[in-house]
Amino acid sequence: MQDRSAVVIVAAGNSRRMRGRDKLWTPLSGRLTLARTIDVFESSPLIDTIILVVNATRHTDAHALCKHENWQKVSDIVIGGARRQDSVRAGLDALAKRDPECHWVMIHDGARPLLPPALLESGMQAVQEHQAVIAAVPVKDTIKQVYGGQIRTTLDRSRLWNVQTPQIFAFPLLYQAYHSPFAQEDMSDDATLLERLGHRVTVYLGSYSNIKITTQEDLLLAEALLQGHTL
Repeated sequence: MQDRSAVVIVAAGNSRRMRGRDKLWTPLSGRLTLARTIDVFESSPLIDTIILVVNATRHTDAHALCKHENWQKVSDIVIGGARRQDSVRAGLDALAKRDPECHWVMIHDGARPLLPPALLESGMQAVQEHQAVIAAVPVKDTIKQVYGGQIRTTLDRSRLWNVQTPQIFAFPLLYQAYHSPFAQEDMSDDATLLERLGHRVTVYLGSYSNIKITTQEDLLLAEALLQGHTL
């Protein structure tokens, strides 16, 4: 029997930097950003179950969207928490109830709708070897540490990577981590939690087109990428 795999799509943010627009519910080349994100996993043979985590104000909308699209893999739509990590935990708890035999789980940002399907394949290959992996790409720019407007040091760019999602883990490993005392601390991503618990996390190569839509400018860039332009 093939190991079961799931994805928790985190879509519970409040789009503070979008000047009043909800990025996930904004059309992107005629299709909602969130719908484009879900499409990738719905069509992937690597994914068995989709858990969607949304803001309480969008819970009804999410149910209506899933019914309209007739997605077969979206098993649960749950309400997220105040922090991203709270939303992830809510999704993991729903997955534990829905599919306790699940072996692998991906955590993906709902605001990354341009995820190349090939990344799912390379990520799944990597996690089967390392148990905890994250998509990332080498930084292109020079990065400096600045304090009080003054440059303190220039970091070694060859060792710096921009982190993306999906981040993929053995489900029991991540579930247990999110129910440890360390999970109460603030963290920017799932890998940070495992790092604090002493687990090694491995990077697999992401894609520069796998952008996270955070600002109005990101929407314009996403539109250009969908029209065939490349970074």
